[in-house]
Amino acid sequence: MPAPATLTGQDVGEAEGALTALLNQILTSSNMGITRTEYITLRVLALRGPAPAPAELHDYLASQPQLGLDRPQVAELLRGLEAEGLVTGSAAGAGPTQLTPEGAALHARLAEAVAAALLAGERVAFHERVAAALRAVGDDVLSAEEAGHWAAAGRVAEELPARVRAAEAAERVLGYAEAARHWQRAIELCALVPNPELPAGADLPNMYICGVNALHTAGEPSEGLAEEAYRRFADHPDPAIAASIHLRTAWSRWSRDPPASVRTLEQALRLYEQLPPSIDKAKAWKDLGLHLVFGQGPRDARRAAFARALEVAEAVGAPGVEALMQVYVAREACLHGRVAEGIELAQRAWALAEASGDLESLVEVAGTESELLLKAGRFDDAAQAGLRGLQAAREIGHHTLQAGLTVGAAAAALLARARTIEAAELIDPLTDEPVSQDQWYPHLLRGEIDLLRGDIEAAAVRVQQVESVVVGGRSLDNDREIAQRAAEVALWAGRPEDGLAHVREALARHQSPEWTIQCGWLLVLGMRACADLAGQAQASRNEPGTKAAVNAADDLAAWVNRMSDTPFTDHPYLATIPAERASWKAERSRLSDIGDPQAWRAAADAWADLGCPHRAAYATWRHAEARLLAGEAPAAVSDTLRSAATHAAGHVPLLAGIRSLAQRARIPLETVSPPVERAAKAAPYGLTERELLVLRLLATGRSNSEIGTELFISRKTASVHVSNILRKLGVSTRVEAAALAERAGILDDQ
Repeated sequence: MPAPATLTGQDVGEAEGALTALLNQILTSSNMGITRTEYITLRVLALRGPAPAPAELHDYLASQPQLGLDRPQVAELLRGLEAEGLVTGSAAGAGPTQLTPEGAALHARLAEAVAAALLAGERVAFHERVAAALRAVGDDVLSAEEAGHWAAAGRVAEELPARVRAAEAAERVLGYAEAARHWQRAIELCALVPNPELPAGADLPNMYICGVNALHTAGEPSEGLAEEAYRRFADHPDPAIAASIHLRTAWSRWSRDPPASVRTLEQALRLYEQLPPSIDKAKAWKDLGLHLVFGQGPRDARRAAFARALEVAEAVGAPGVEALMQVYVAREACLHGRVAEGIELAQRAWALAEASGDLESLVEVAGTESELLLKAGRFDDAAQAGLRGLQAAREIGHHTLQAGLTVGAAAAALLARARTIEAAELIDPLTDEPVSQDQWYPHLLRGEIDLLRGDIEAAAVRVQQVESVVVGGRSLDNDREIAQRAAEVALWAGRPEDGLAHVREALARHQSPEWTIQCGWLLVLGMRACADLAGQAQASRNEPGTKAAVNAADDLAAWVNRMSDTPFTDHPYLATIPAERASWKAERSRLSDIGDPQAWRAAADAWADLGCPHRAAYATWRHAEARLLAGEAPAAVSDTLRSAATHAAGHVPLLAGIRSLAQRARIPLETVSPPVERAAKAAPYGLTERELLVLRLLATGRSNSEIGTELFISRKTASVHVSNILRKLGVSTRVEAAALAERAGILDDQ
């Protein structure tokens, strides 16, 4: 007989009894390619308890009447199964014989086929016997399979405790999505089972709490379960239960109804104040501080909430939780100008979380540290901090909002340094699924990457999806991040009016100068939109349009003035403000015909000093354009434009703008497509590349003088080009030339 921990031959016989008569037929119809003996062996391996030594296992299998094999025959059988990749460790001394994943899958498919062929009564008996055999093993890892058999047998009283054990087992291996499904099923079963026998601490309110926790950690919607728990247990007589329910309901309400979330959180804190320090109590105070940050709450109230959170965390004696609170105190220090202190606190928080081994805290601490370093202009350090958090998130299978923000912070730092490919490697795998409340930030950055890759339409769709999903719980920070990407996509798509609308909408939500400190880049994009609108109006000689663009720019400037110039006032924490201020002045200079070359030079230098190649390249491009418009010779500007092209690598729309300017000014760029590739496509009607550019401008109604200005050539040279175009096209007027070019698709090609 086997050891007590192992199923007896009788146990296995009962589990197999319902199968025997049908087995040969099932094997034949299923075409599984194994014998009845091999199948029963797999069943024995699947159902037995802790693995004995190989020699003992061989003796055990040889003693099973279903097999009818002696020990040498068992050894040969196991070697054959191992050769087929169905078991491992069959050789003596090679370790316990175990099912491989392929063997387990084969066992499961055969079991399903057999069960489907049984009569209803036989099927119930079969599932009851298998469930009982699994329970007898005493291994909670098998609880999910056990619960499934009890469910198939209709034995809800036995299924309920198995579900609880299965949920707890799934959480131990960080399978939170699976755990959530078991908790939800257990909650359903509680309504069907009077006075159930459950493991300690697994009463119904705690099932709800555990279920919401599992959904939240898995990044799945928890609103429905949280609201159901709130309806049933918000007034529970035990303040610990009631407080936990309120806290989790506050989490679920934040994205849909922030004011309701804050009210629920405040009620949770009133309940927690009746209780001793706990991890949840510390998190509740931390959450209140974050709500005050996102909702423009008073500075003193924010500081008090974070300080209270840290005090409770220290009292709990949980270093991971203490680290979590400490990093938010670090954030407040940075916002109040104590940057060195804040960064040092964040680094200490990381070391504390790392020493604690609390991976969940590590994710949040790393994400916040990455955000602080990003805003302080330490982009490479920010990327490294975010990547550390990503590693922790991967280890625990985290798909929460915080995990998405942590990955996003790392990717944003990489994008600031023009490391687009590396950023895409982080973001692309996270954005295969539709946009969700928890993963909106990776999708927003995916939109930015799409733009950089030149797929402006995909970028626009992605950002629009984020806007539609993140609608109820948009904090000022979130709103600004989304508006900036939406505005920039619109600008590169040639829709400055849409870009300006996004900027205005985001700015309208700001009520206090204190919260405009991070609005500099948003304002720069707004002024760029005004300058683009003015340029379009001037090109079409639309004086009302030009005036409207100038008025819109004046409105933006007036808004900045009302906010006490806060967005462009230097702050120790926000390293980009000086460069944003320079870009704002330079974009505003574009409202005139030519812009200010010196303003653009200052902006380019400021971004270069920060180590932001793409923004420096944009400013350098505008610097070259302003010099050409001011009348400088193309040869004098060529080095500047080539520098812009070099630093624009990885930014397809910006490179297109630089190449367009180079074509118009006849400045050769090393980054332009190779001559062989260009020569492969012959110009229609024998037009030269320069004449194609002139024809395109001619078709828009430009005069010879305007064409000359656009291409940095004299009016007389433009006139010669137009005459050559008319001759080559065989037409006598400019209108006929434009019409012919339109019909021939020449303008589309350009």
